[in-house]
Amino acid sequence: MVLTEEKLKMMYKQKKIDRLVIDEGTILTPSARQFLNERGIELVSEIGKSSSEIKEKESEKDNTQDIKIKYKGVNGEVYVDKPEYMTQIYGNVLVKKDNKRIVFRGKIDSLQAKWLVLSKEFENSKNINLVKDLESVEKFIKKILVSEVLGEALGDVEVLSYNLDQIKEVSHNPNKYFKRGHLFDISKKEDVIVLKLNELRTYSRETEISAIEAFVKENGVIERKDLLTALNRMSSVIYIMMLKGAVGEYGNR
Repeated sequence: MVLTEEKLKMMYKQKKIDRLVIDEGTILTPSARQFLNERGIELVSEIGKSSSEIKEKESEKDNTQDIKIKYKGVNGEVYVDKPEYMTQIYGNVLVKKDNKRIVFRGKIDSLQAKWLVLSKEFENSKNINLVKDLESVEKFIKKILVSEVLGEALGDVEVLSYNLDQIKEVSHNPNKYFKRGHLFDISKKEDVIVLKLNELRTYSRETEISAIEAFVKENGVIERKDLLTALNRMSSVIYIMMLKGAVGEYGNR
């Protein structure tokens, strides 16, 4: 890691120090070293080397023109190479892999993977409606994934031939649209497609919770309301497919 003057100033502002311990292999820019010298801050590496030893070691690296900085962190730190425990959140900006947005990306990626497996299993189904609906939801999931990664607005969404407001209406009123009640008593007696859809419906709820953790901040600020709305409807979309399966629209298997 390359430690810059800007990063040191941030650290010093948070807490006045007279001794700085750095990781082995950390490189200080000349301006960062000057900042430490001006304030009389002793520089020590984690393995116990003194500032004079570190200075001797880094004398070969003091010319920052020879240092090619490839990445930066959200707090201003810069990196020559990407640490194994970090990943790019956007552009060349790195965060730890347990960052909440990265965790969410993993969840939506897994949901897409699971949905593709389900679609593959039923791709040769003679029921055109089932194949069409599976493809519609697949596109919906992919649109959410791409929107988050690229930082672009989700835009208008149509899935199962409904917009998101209609999805809410249909899923909340099965008697009106499917002439049956809610699937509160679902059991192994249901067709396999209904059971498989139910499994993915529960996983979509986990994905939604992950998005809430990523985009609803502790100070009350809500980011990506479009994605939160879409993910709230995701489980409803799958539930509508379950209702279709339960009333025989997808045939029997």
